[in-house]
Amino acid sequence: MTLNQMKYFIAAARCLSFTEAARSLFMTQPALSRQIQSMEEELGTRLFIRDKKTLKLTPGGAVLYNGLPDLLKRYEGLVEDARSANQGFQGRLRVGILDVYDISELFPPVVDEFQRRYPQILLTLERFSLGELPERLYRDELDLICTYGFSLFDKPDLMAVNVQKFDSCIMLNRDHPLAGAADIALSDLRQERFVQLGRWVSEEGYQYIANLLEKNGIHGEMVQVDKMEDVLLWVQMGRGVAVTTNRTIERFNPDVVIRELPTVETRGHDITMAWRRVNYNPAIALFMELVEGHTGGPLSQAGEAEPE
Repeated sequence: MTLNQMKYFIAAARCLSFTEAARSLFMTQPALSRQIQSMEEELGTRLFIRDKKTLKLTPGGAVLYNGLPDLLKRYEGLVEDARSANQGFQGRLRVGILDVYDISELFPPVVDEFQRRYPQILLTLERFSLGELPERLYRDELDLICTYGFSLFDKPDLMAVNVQKFDSCIMLNRDHPLAGAADIALSDLRQERFVQLGRWVSEEGYQYIANLLEKNGIHGEMVQVDKMEDVLLWVQMGRGVAVTTNRTIERFNPDVVIRELPTVETRGHDITMAWRRVNYNPAIALFMELVEGHTGGPLSQAGEAEPE
């Protein structure tokens, strides 16, 4: 039984007249009669009792008429849902955000607009560490990630675009002697203990900071920890200093100060959003379209230059 035949049967059962039903379907009465007869042959049972003046449903036809309209409506709804899902209007979008990244400038307006336009898409936002974000992306536990661009260097099979810039800064305890200094250079911190994420957490993040310190002649003690919370803890206790960024939520902590570093190599790095090439979730494009609109786009594709 085809979808058209279902519609033909419903019209005939509603009108109890092949002539009126055919008129409502914009077809001829003989053509409608042939379709109904074909249905009866396929089902192996009569659906209508015909005589010269009246058309009545058989008990079996009545059963079919009681159920087919709802079935047809449900089918049409499923088709529409399927089309909406392929266009990104339904489904789920899982976004992972770097644990210390300050979302306040970019994400609230984008998320508000996304949820207003696409209320049927379940949007989830979660924070993860620098090393954990690409791992979860490759395990298909996330659709999109927002992280430092250098952490994605040489990661295969990703689509990545740059959405913001950040500058590397130094994080000091608020009582550090240099906390109130007019200017700070990395060379002023040669005798300090530096705290950073261990290379087992993120090789790219470790290399970025190690190279930055090396270029500025810093070869002192370095403590490696498991989480950014641990980096902050060491600085809060006055037990070390740390390289961070001007887009970190750590700047809202009253126990630390974030100071700019006036060197070329600390400026203009990328905050990047990335997804897997083989992830065909259409909601990714819808979300990124709003990101581009908010940042004044078009967004630049992330390059594959080695971290400085």
